[in-house]
Amino acid sequence: MRGVKQVARMMVLVTAALWFALSAGTVWATEQASHEATGAVQEATSAQGHGEAAAGAGHAVAAEGGHGAAAEGGHGAAAGGSLSAAKLKDLFWRVVNFVALMIILVKFGAKPIGAGLAGRQKRIREEIEDLEAKKVAAEKSYRDFEAKLATVEKDIDKIVEKAVAQAELEKVKILERAEQAAADIKRQAEMAVQKEIMEAKRSLKDEVADKAAAMAEALIVKNLTPADQVKIVEDYLAKVGAVQ
Repeated sequence: MRGVKQVARMMVLVTAALWFALSAGTVWATEQASHEATGAVQEATSAQGHGEAAAGAGHAVAAEGGHGAAAEGGHGAAAGGSLSAAKLKDLFWRVVNFVALMIILVKFGAKPIGAGLAGRQKRIREEIEDLEAKKVAAEKSYRDFEAKLATVEKDIDKIVEKAVAQAELEKVKILERAEQAAADIKRQAEMAVQKEIMEAKRSLKDEVADKAAAMAEALIVKNLTPADQVKIVEDYLAKVGAVQ
């Protein structure tokens, strides 16, 4: 409704301005026609005076020429006056047609034009509101992104610190396992060496015992007499008999 009133008010102002311009043009045309008629009469009178002074002997001819000039001037003025009236009449009807057209436009065209303008204003307002909403949403998204970015940076720092700590812990564990493995290898090597030494000692002891027994047997056989041999056999048989 507001748009319709604005359109109607604008059309009325345009009509008034055109009416004022046409009225001023009408006044100017009337004055111009009046000046043209006055000039024509003055020219006719001047021509008549010059005709009388120049032709003293032919007064009748000069008078006839003067009357002709005056008549011509009068007809010219009359013609100019009738032409101006026709122009004024045409101008009047043009103004009437224009005013009627403006009235028709105001009466039948103001409402749809106003409705169209109102709809256009509404769409523009909605678009502006939509853009404002999008701007607010974009700013909020940007702030959220900045906050998330700051959080991500903090998380990255925490992850890096955690990774470094984990790496140090793994390093310590690896060193401990390496030291334990080295200790196990050393202990196994020592055990293997001790076992080899014991085996060598046992083998050497057995070998020495065997050699000692052989040497003792050889000495006994060498130094044993037949009587000693008989005694040894008898003692052995006695022990066996006692056991049985």
